[in-house]
Amino acid sequence: MKFYIYFILITKTLVLANNIRGTVSNQYDGKPLAGVNITNDSIGTTTDNKGRFTINVKRKTPLKFSHIGFRVIILPASPNMNIRLTPKSIRTDEVMVLSGLSEKSNSQNERNITVLDSDDITNSSANHFQTLMENMPNLSWAGGTSRPRYFQIRGIGETSHYFGEGPPNFSIGFIFDDLELSGIGMLGNLFDVMQIETYKGPQSTIFGANAIGGVISIRSYDPTDSFDLKISSGIGTDKHRRFSTAINIPIVKNLRMRFAGDYNYSDGFRTNNYLNTFNSNKREEFYSRIKIKYHYMNKIFVLGSFLYTNFDNGYDAWAPDNNKQYMTYTDQLGKDSQKTTGSSLRLRLNIADDFDIVSITSFTNSNLVHAYDGDWGNDVYWYENYGFDSEFEGWRYSFFDENNRVRDCFTQEIRFLNENFIFGFYNKDLNEIDEAAGYLFGGLATNAKSNYDFKVFSGYAEYKKNISSKVRVLLNARIENNIIDYNGVSYGYQGYSLPNVNFNTKNILTGYRCALISKQSSNLMINASIAKGFKSGGINQQPYLNDLNRPFGPESLISFELGMRYNRFNFKSNLIGFLGIRENQQISISSQQFEGDPNSFLYYVSNSGSGHLRGVELENEIKITPKLNLNFSGGYLYSWVDEFNYYLQNDIMVTGGNRETAMSPKYTASIGLKIQNENGLYSGISASYKSAYYFSDGHNQRSNPYFLTNLFISKSIGKVNLKLWARNIMNQFYANRGFYFGLIPPNYPNQLFVSYGDPRQVGITIDYELNR
Repeated sequence: MKFYIYFILITKTLVLANNIRGTVSNQYDGKPLAGVNITNDSIGTTTDNKGRFTINVKRKTPLKFSHIGFRVIILPASPNMNIRLTPKSIRTDEVMVLSGLSEKSNSQNERNITVLDSDDITNSSANHFQTLMENMPNLSWAGGTSRPRYFQIRGIGETSHYFGEGPPNFSIGFIFDDLELSGIGMLGNLFDVMQIETYKGPQSTIFGANAIGGVISIRSYDPTDSFDLKISSGIGTDKHRRFSTAINIPIVKNLRMRFAGDYNYSDGFRTNNYLNTFNSNKREEFYSRIKIKYHYMNKIFVLGSFLYTNFDNGYDAWAPDNNKQYMTYTDQLGKDSQKTTGSSLRLRLNIADDFDIVSITSFTNSNLVHAYDGDWGNDVYWYENYGFDSEFEGWRYSFFDENNRVRDCFTQEIRFLNENFIFGFYNKDLNEIDEAAGYLFGGLATNAKSNYDFKVFSGYAEYKKNISSKVRVLLNARIENNIIDYNGVSYGYQGYSLPNVNFNTKNILTGYRCALISKQSSNLMINASIAKGFKSGGINQQPYLNDLNRPFGPESLISFELGMRYNRFNFKSNLIGFLGIRENQQISISSQQFEGDPNSFLYYVSNSGSGHLRGVELENEIKITPKLNLNFSGGYLYSWVDEFNYYLQNDIMVTGGNRETAMSPKYTASIGLKIQNENGLYSGISASYKSAYYFSDGHNQRSNPYFLTNLFISKSIGKVNLKLWARNIMNQFYANRGFYFGLIPPNYPNQLFVSYGDPRQVGITIDYELNR
């Protein structure tokens, strides 16, 4: 009898302890809600990007459904639950900012951040962050590489990092799933990416010395509780082809895994007339990622990420005649490749209701090759077009540079968080070894090797306090110790050794931020802030510099901002004005040392003294009807560098500055319109504009203003989505980098040479998704 009772109880428990499944959507517009917390006393989960959830509880167990901006509800568990959450007062398709010291609603965030969510990314048809950058106000990138590596936000940021340009510390940070990739940001593939967060203005109190101008953070999808399979395939002009897949697998209770892989190829839009090839500028990119997520009783949360990328890109983007047929004449193939392996581990421990400890560990190993034909021509070209006969002259007009770079970066961060206070510690240990061959240090060396050890130790804190029911204050501070050790060897012609360089420098850097936030109503927030950002100093690598001139000092930026956010169901607006004062501004100068040698550039960095910037940014989204959306943004920027001096060959002093900074278009704007109907047809068009800007701080040549227009049309049929897309549909010619120097024999007059951005490209993408 006793056995019989036990059997009934066990059977009843097994029957009632089911995988309860359901979906959570927005009561206002019926859209699924991602990130909704579903909990009871002993277990919890969150909804995926489709609003779906699975939780292993008994039927009729009380479940609590909560999400920022919505009213909390408690309902008994039942099969196939269909939950609709009612908004409080803010717009319901709220986006969370994930990369700060704590997760915050974007509409309530006091920092100026542009967030592109999964809908923005998917609807753009972009396969790389490069395409989306044109739509962000006051964000630019410098060409000279196959993919963007060097970014400028509000006129601050590097335009290159050739051998000899100093240590691997940068003005704009680039982070992918907690992996530190600043200065090597080619990795911008967008398949299975959840959102992109672009911080503008000094962010050193959060991210340290690589964030004086801002930070770009890309976050991919985390594993969810339900099975999901995505397959995407596409073809297009320029022999474009792409295949991608992602699979999400719940392994056991509270443990799930997500895998994503992406292969992308195109010829690179160039025809090499001399080598008779069409792919000398190719983009061949492979990216893969595994994420594992585990949680236990809402007390322990673990997220592990593993990344492998292989970008085997060519580089052949320049021509001596600046032709607009995308024709090149090089006789030596260039390369711009990157292999990166990385892993990160994020651990969160919920010690008490209002106290968490967060640990973030990451490691990356990157191998990069940047090589190029420095004269952009060949013997036949120079003879037929300019009469340069190598046999008669007794030497070939042929130059080639190659830089092989290996970077290892380890970071460890630990944070302690409660409702009003955060403090933490950060450590970074970065080693970069560069080996270069060519005409280095202005022609002094033919081979060189450098070794940078860059160590960072910092502590930081954040405190917030409500002054009244509508006003709160937020205070941030950071102190950082940067230590740079440099060892360099170089060899001149016939193998003779140049002076070795062994040098170290140490900088103690401090940053702060004070923000005042006033919530005028449920829809309107006004904020004002003052912040100080910093960038570490460094070491110039030229062998013959004396110890006094070898180091350059750290730079700081004092920024004042005043902003307004307005957020209703059918209208979002973000308006911000800013003023920045740059102290000990670092200027990177490149000067050609010898006439007739296009690779004899000497690179060095110095502190110019000061500069300033000011501007306005506006971002708006209007929901005209439930099926019609309008987005428009604009930026105004005035970024100035004060006068400074530098030297050309033969100790000729040249004065620079006293003008706007490089890569700082005064006006940027974009507008986009998206419409969908009841039959699954969805279409959109967007246009962006950039005004003229200086290519470099070392010369006064400027770009031309340009417009770019993209469009897409998609049709959903069941689980399949077919999309036709076109980029740069007006086939605009626009320069993304310009050099001013003497290249053309026999007199080598200085003139402007430019590389052009991508021409028109059209393609078709087919997506399939299976989920349970």
